[in-house]
Order: sequence, then C-alpha cells, then structure tokens
Amino acid sequence: MELFFANQLLFGEEILNRLHIFAGPWLDTVMATITATGNEIFYLLVIPVLYWCYDKKFASRIGGAFLTCVLVNESVKEYFNNPRPDPSRLSDGISQLNIRYKPKHSPGFPSGHAQNAVAFWGSLAYFAGKRNITLFSLIFILLVSYSRLYLAVHFLGDVLGGLVIGCVFLLLYIVSVAWIKKKYAFINQTAIVIAAFVAPFVLSKIMPGNEVVKTLGALSGFIIGIIYENDRIGFSPKNRPIPNIIKAFAGIVGVIAIKAGVKAILPSVASADFFRYWLIGIWITLIAPLLFTKISSLNGIPADTRD
Repeated sequence: MELFFANQLLFGEEILNRLHIFAGPWLDTVMATITATGNEIFYLLVIPVLYWCYDKKFASRIGGAFLTCVLVNESVKEYFNNPRPDPSRLSDGISQLNIRYKPKHSPGFPSGHAQNAVAFWGSLAYFAGKRNITLFSLIFILLVSYSRLYLAVHFLGDVLGGLVIGCVFLLLYIVSVAWIKKKYAFINQTAIVIAAFVAPFVLSKIMPGNEVVKTLGALSGFIIGIIYENDRIGFSPKNRPIPNIIKAFAGIVGVIAIKAGVKAILPSVASADFFRYWLIGIWITLIAPLLFTKISSLNGIPADTRD
C-alpha cells in the first residue's frame, strides 16, 4: 500500500488546489453546510425521525446500513492510519478551510463522509424505489464527496476510496438484507438478541478506536430494540403532522439527554461510551416507541404490514 499512498495524484495537496473553485465566502458556507450533513448529528436526527414518524422497517434498513458502514469505515481508517492533507502545502484560502474543518484525531483514508453518504443515501434510494429519490441521492452523494475536497480535509484518494468501499458495502448489505428476510423466521430471536449484545461488546474490547466502540454500542442497541419492539410493542409511526412533530421533538430531546447527560455521569472510558451509545440505539427503536404507544394520539394508524 505504500506505493498507493505515495501517488501524488491521489494523495497530494496540489490536486486539491486545482480542484478548488474560488468563488468567495458564500461557496465556503455552502460547502461547509453540505459537509455538515455527513456529520454524526445529522444522522442522529434523520434516522430516528424516519423511524418514529414515517416507516419503521424503512428506517431500520437505512439505519442498519449507516451504522454498519460507519463501523467498516472507522475500522479501515484505524488500520491504514493515513494522514490528512497538510495545510502548509495548500494554497492561501484553502489552507484556512483545512485548519477550520479538518478533524484533529481522525485518519484520512477512506473518507467517512463519502462512504457513509453512499450507505445512507444509497440505501434510502434503493429501499424507497423511486426514481426522483434515486436521482436526488446520487447528486447529494457527489456533493458531499466534493465538499470534502473543497474544504481540503481529504485527499482525492480518500474520497474515491470512500465511494468505492461504500458502493461495495451497499451491494453486500442489500444482498444480506434479502437473505435475512428469507431466513429470519427460522432463527431463534433470543439467540439473535444475545448475539446482538455479546458480539459488539466483545468486539469493542478488541477493535481499536473510541469511535468504533461508540458505533458498536449504537448498532447493538439499535438491533435489540428493533427485535423487541416488533415482537412486543407494535408501534405505528404514521400519523398527522402535529403528533409527528411532538414525537420528533420529544424523541430528539431524549437522544440529546442520553448523549450529553449520561456522558456527564459516567467515567470517560470505552465501556461507558459503549453503554451510552447502546442506550441511544435502544432509545430510538424501543424505549421512545414504547412511550409513544402510551399516548393514543401519538401511536398513529395500525401498523404497516408491507414488506
């Protein structure tokens, strides 16, 4: 891989200088806004709202794609540990963007924004099955990817690598979902729940990187919550606008309370981060829906039984 990372076209600052569009501060703001849609907080808002207010199965599939892809991305980053662009080798103006927006402790290859955009928007387009959504998703994936080059926080090779790995992952994920759909009825649910907790927890002790630990926790709680909610609660998300707004607001307040409040209580160790993000995952797919079912006006129409 040394020759690969030594390629100046893929991993050189000069190509970033050439790819940059010098159009003034307004474009800086636009690109920073677009790149923000690839941050954790964006997905922590959108995926739960889809689950609580639109379609559980649809949101579960997209959330599963995103969380699993994040795990893959963080693991690959930790393995290669390749640096990001050096601001001292960038043109004036671009170097300031790099300094302002570049994560301080995250390796560069592959780009998480590019890879996770493929997983999120790609799965959304596939499971929605609508041409206009597919077109929008494709455009947005490209915009998010270019925003990372514009802000000079990734090399061209980082972004291309993220797109390729994201596409391979998405294909494998779609195949896996189809397989699970056929085999799920024959699998013991208790065994799935135990595996969904034990496997991520053990992996969190083995795999390097604090972000990996958080993702494993969120994925574990997310999956366990889906299983129990589907089997024992039967929450129906579709509702009128006002109840949906109430659900979204109350649910997001819960996510923020767990993310910030539990962090203030627990010690700063990996196991605590695993538990905190596990709580966020199970809050989204089980606890919040359970609370919503206790208020008849928030429970919506009868549960959707479509595939």
